[in-house]
Amino acid sequence: MPGVSVIIPVYNGERFISRAVASALSQTFQDTEIIIIDDASTDQTKQAIFDSYSVLIGKKIRYYRNERNRERAYTRNRGCELATGEFLFFLDADDEWDATYIDQMTQVFQDGQWDVVSSFQRTFIDENSQPLRVSKKPLSADVGEIIFSSAVGYPTATVFRRIVFPEYLDRYIPREDWEIYIRSYLNGLRIRIVDNNRIRIRSHAARTSSNVIFWDSTMRVYEDYQAKVPPQYLGRFLFHVGEVCLRFGALRQGWQCIARSFRIAPRLLLDKRKTGSLLKRGFRLDKHYRYRLERASFQPRGSSSHPA
Repeated sequence: MPGVSVIIPVYNGERFISRAVASALSQTFQDTEIIIIDDASTDQTKQAIFDSYSVLIGKKIRYYRNERNRERAYTRNRGCELATGEFLFFLDADDEWDATYIDQMTQVFQDGQWDVVSSFQRTFIDENSQPLRVSKKPLSADVGEIIFSSAVGYPTATVFRRIVFPEYLDRYIPREDWEIYIRSYLNGLRIRIVDNNRIRIRSHAARTSSNVIFWDSTMRVYEDYQAKVPPQYLGRFLFHVGEVCLRFGALRQGWQCIARSFRIAPRLLLDKRKTGSLLKRGFRLDKHYRYRLERASFQPRGSSSHPA
């Protein structure tokens, strides 16, 4: 039984999947199994995997394919069901790890009784794996503050003990990666966030953070959790939701959340990063009208009560 299961969900990832797998194989920590779940890709994803790693398929690498496209929450969960390692490491098919990532993260688990360990995301790369930027954002020592302000969540940076993994939920895609941290925190899982800069998040046009579905799923998290957020973190939670609304042109909703956040946590006004973001996004009428049309035509998942 391996100590670590690396779970790589992929959908139409022919461009980057080989690099992701290579970064998992090149780890200094080698007691691993790599589980690739192909979410019914329609491109040459399978070919790219087998061309590069055919000798490892069925050995170090296990490849599975969904019969139909089920999206990433189901796909990650399926990987977890097939996993046998003590620790579940998630790696998105367009991201990469430094060679010492798994070694460092497993050491954190050994040093304390943690259920979840996350590596704070700092390095972002382009489509050619070249650095785009390295975040200098200060990292709070308060885990709850980090989680409820949505400063954490990338699956590529996330490790769970398999016995406590709570599953990703389809309802919140593409914010399922944030929601699972909120739910884990509220359910009492012991969470550690480390600042080791060992992951590389790829920025490209296919990322969902620029799609209106990102706004819709953020509002789902807001509706389901606003009453459950601990009071000391509610201001930051509301500020993040408001900021997302402003980014997608939902100005009235956005400013309402921002105003509530300032009433609850006035010290947020002293954060230059946050006030700068408001000046950048809070008065963009062009985005308001553009995204208003997109939101009006958007078909949300299931029922949703937030207005367009």
